[in-house]
Amino acid sequence: MGRLSPAGDMLEPGLRAISSALLSARKAARGLPGFPGDAPATLDEAYRVQEASRAAWPDEIGGWKVGGVPPAYLDRFDARSLAGPIWQKSIRVAGAGLNEMPVYDGGFAAIEPEFVFRLGTSREEDRMFIGAEIASSPVPAINDHGPAAVICDFGNNNGLLLGPEVPDWRDRREPVAVRIDIDGKGVGAVSAGFEPAREALAFLVALSQDRGFELPEGTLVSSGAITGVHEAPVGAVSTVDFGDLGRFDLKLIPATPL
Repeated sequence: MGRLSPAGDMLEPGLRAISSALLSARKAARGLPGFPGDAPATLDEAYRVQEASRAAWPDEIGGWKVGGVPPAYLDRFDARSLAGPIWQKSIRVAGAGLNEMPVYDGGFAAIEPEFVFRLGTSREEDRMFIGAEIASSPVPAINDHGPAAVICDFGNNNGLLLGPEVPDWRDRREPVAVRIDIDGKGVGAVSAGFEPAREALAFLVALSQDRGFELPEGTLVSSGAITGVHEAPVGAVSTVDFGDLGRFDLKLIPATPL
């Protein structure tokens, strides 16, 4: 089992076991047969698991992902969004070639085109980029276990591919054409505005104040799937196209043990 931090030692045994099992699987880059135990009953418990795991993970936080709580869970949980850390070593800047992004073979993997903020010293200094979140977990079909399970496992994130900057995002009125192809097949295409991204950032700022974590200058915020959550296997090649804002190509490769 993974070694927990003092914060993990303060968890109830069931929650501590969840954190330890997820940490061990991620460090070993291996899939799990399912979610390790019962998902926490509340989002507060889920964030406590995540906080313990964050304290024990051997990397610095470079950003945060914001995702949606599925409609089926809105009556149970008083939240429309959730968040998880993006680790610094998992962030890549998109190059002209095929950008390789690791995912958990035997677990869950998906590609999500997203607008990405780079935080300034104030909201007026925030910048925006195009990008893609690499959603991946050692737990197969982790989303089927609900938002509490997703929160426990770093928000089901395993990386961020950062594309070109959107220089005029505050003034732009026309929507952005966003398209994603996986292995040569179109799997999602929409015309997207920036308001959902602004709402995601506002949620994260409020969550950081509520749970006591910092959002320093330079933090990246991946603001939510634009075209959907597109599951893909190891080896899949994808083109993410934001129209006049730019495009990039990526390939999913197997994660390696730490």
